[in-house]
Amino acid sequence: MGLIRFAVITSSLALLGCVESSEVSQEKPQMDPVERHRMYLAQERQIIDDYISSHELIGIEPNGYGMFELSVTEGEGPMAEIGDQVIYEATVYLLDDSGVGMYTDTVELGYSQIEVGLHEALVGMKKGEKKLVLIPSFFARGIAGDLDKVPPQSPLRYDLRLIQLNR
Repeated sequence: MGLIRFAVITSSLALLGCVESSEVSQEKPQMDPVERHRMYLAQERQIIDDYISSHELIGIEPNGYGMFELSVTEGEGPMAEIGDQVIYEATVYLLDDSGVGMYTDTVELGYSQIEVGLHEALVGMKKGEKKLVLIPSFFARGIAGDLDKVPPQSPLRYDLRLIQLNR
């Protein structure tokens, strides 16, 4: 009887071991975070390219930071530089053309708490100049958006006008 009990217990343990090892893992495969980010950046770049094409923005140029700029009206005087205080007007849109808002602000370029892309867009502008700028999400409102009108990871269009420049 002891031998039979031992054989039953051993067989049961062996079967349980087989069942556990043959179960299919329910874990989802994880994508490398860097690769996921690259894929998102490529998708966002395509959204920006499609916007440029659909709006026939002839003459719009990349500025080297992943942003695109189109001068609408030339300004006069010196170009804005890091450290200058500027007063500017901005009208902001999502790339589905829905308006986010319009505002006027005074900032010290390179030092104020505004989007990095906005600093870059204002540098080099002259008083009275108007330009259209497409800013990818990572230089605009970022991964979280603004928790109000700008959804997470949204590229933005800024229509800018430099009102005043002070050195």
